[in-house]
Amino acid sequence: MAAPFPQAAYKITTPRLIIRSAITDDAEALFHLFSTPENHPFGGAQTNISPEIIRGRIERWGPDYASGKKAILMITIRETGELIGCGGFNCFETAEGETCDVALQRKGDENEQEGGEEAAGGGETGEARRLITPYLTDFGVVLDHRYWGKGYGREVLCGQVEFAVEGLGCSIVRVETELENEPWRAVMRSIGLGGLETNGAVSYGEKNIGWIYKIDPSTWSHSRRDLKKSGKWPL
Repeated sequence: MAAPFPQAAYKITTPRLIIRSAITDDAEALFHLFSTPENHPFGGAQTNISPEIIRGRIERWGPDYASGKKAILMITIRETGELIGCGGFNCFETAEGETCDVALQRKGDENEQEGGEEAAGGGETGEARRLITPYLTDFGVVLDHRYWGKGYGREVLCGQVEFAVEGLGCSIVRVETELENEPWRAVMRSIGLGGLETNGAVSYGEKNIGWIYKIDPSTWSHSRRDLKKSGKWPL
C-alpha cells in the first residue's frame, strides 16, 4: 500500500519488531549501542559521545523526517519495547541525485514564484499526501551484538526494503557494507540478493571501498517470492 511521503514520523511493524522514529527517551540506549565496541567489529564505535550528545542528534532527526531528507529509525522488540538497534534510511534522493528535501524546497519556491498551489500536495491530506516519490534510498543497520544470530538482521532488512519499495515507491534501495563484513554478505545471500553484489566506493567515510547492493523492485519481487516459497520469508 502506498504510504505518504515525507512523514513526520515512521513506524514499520514486523512479526517481532517495531522499527520507528527516534524519541528523546531513546538517548541512553542509543549511547550504549553506538559506543560499545562489540557492536562494531569492523570499527566505528563512537567513543566521544554522551547521552546528551545523542539527545541533540535525536532533536535534529525530527526535521529530517518531515522534510524528506532521511529517516533514522530505532529497532525495538515488539513485545517489550526494548531498543536493540538503529536502522532506517540514510537518504532519500530523486533520480537526478538531488536529496528529496532540497527537491521539495525548490518545488515550493517555484510554486510561490508562479503563484500556484503550495507544494503540499495540492490540498491532499492523510494517506493520499505524496509530495514526491523518492527514487533511491540507502538502508543502514546496527544491531546490539547480543541479538546477533537470531534472524533480526534479515527481519529488519526485509521489513525496511518492503516498506521502501512497496510503501514509498523507491526504485533503488542501496545497501553498503565493509569488505570484511562476511556475516552481512551471508545475510544478503540468504535472501537471494548475493548476485547484486559489486565492489566499489561506498557513500560513507572517506574514499572507503566496500560491497554495494542496489535492490530494484523486480529483483525484490523475485526474492520475496522465493523466500515465501521456501518458507523463509521473515514477514
